[in-house]
Amino acid sequence: MTQQRLSHAYMLVGPEGPARDEAARRLAAAMVCTGDEPPCGQCRDCRKAFAGVHPDVTVITRQEGPGGLRREILVEQIRQAAASAVIAPNEAARKVYVIAEADRMNRLAQNALLKVLEEPPGHACFILCTAAADALLDTVRSRCVRVDEWERTDERFTPAPLAEGYLQAAAGGDRAELVEFCMLRAKLSREETESFLEDVRDALWAILCGRAANPGMSQDTLFALNALMERAEDYLRHNVAPKQIFGLLAAETLR
Repeated sequence: MTQQRLSHAYMLVGPEGPARDEAARRLAAAMVCTGDEPPCGQCRDCRKAFAGVHPDVTVITRQEGPGGLRREILVEQIRQAAASAVIAPNEAARKVYVIAEADRMNRLAQNALLKVLEEPPGHACFILCTAAADALLDTVRSRCVRVDEWERTDERFTPAPLAEGYLQAAAGGDRAELVEFCMLRAKLSREETESFLEDVRDALWAILCGRAANPGMSQDTLFALNALMERAEDYLRHNVAPKQIFGLLAAETLR
C-alpha cells in the first residue's frame, strides 16, 4: 500500500490530565515511529518523542505572561506552527503538532489553524487536546478525527468482531479473502455500515496507541486505512449505498 497522509487532524476529547497527555504522547510517537508496530517505544524516534525532545514533535501550550499563564493560546503561536509545518521534517517522516488545551485558542488562532487543516502539508499532523470540543469552531471540528476511546490507556482494547475480521484480512494481504469478506457484508444496513466504519477507526487508533495487538501492519498502512475509512464515511454521508462502500473497501484496501 502506498504512503498516504492523514486527511484530518486528531481531536482527543476528554478531561485534562495524565491519561489524555499520555494518549497524545503515544499518538505523536506512533506518527514518527520507525519500528514495525508503532509506537514501538524502542526506535530512536519513539524514545525521543516519549522523552519530549524529538525535533519533529512540537507541543503548543499557553505561554507565560506577566501574571502567570495567559488565558489563551494566541494566534501568533498558531501562525508560527503553520509556517513551520511547511518545512520538511528534521529527522522523521512527519512533523507532529500537539495543541494542549485546544479549546483555549482564541477565534483568531482557530481561524489560523483552520487554514492549515484545510490544506495540510503532506508531512504534517495535528493533535488537538480538548476538554470542551464545543469551544472549537464547527469548521475546525469537522476537519478533525474525533477520538474518545483513550481514557483508560492501561487496558487492552478489543476490536469489534467485524472490524477485527476486516483488519485481519487487510493484514493478510490475500485479495480473494478480503473480497469475500467485503462481499459477505454488502447487504448490511446503512446504520450497520456506519457502525462498522467507526469500529475500524477505533481499532486503528487502539493499534497506534499500543492498546490493541497489531496484526502485522506498518505505520503507513495504518494511516492509509484510516484515510480510506474517512473516504468511506464521507461517501456514506452522501447516500452511497453500503454495497458500493464495501466494493470500495474491496478495491482500495490492498492498493
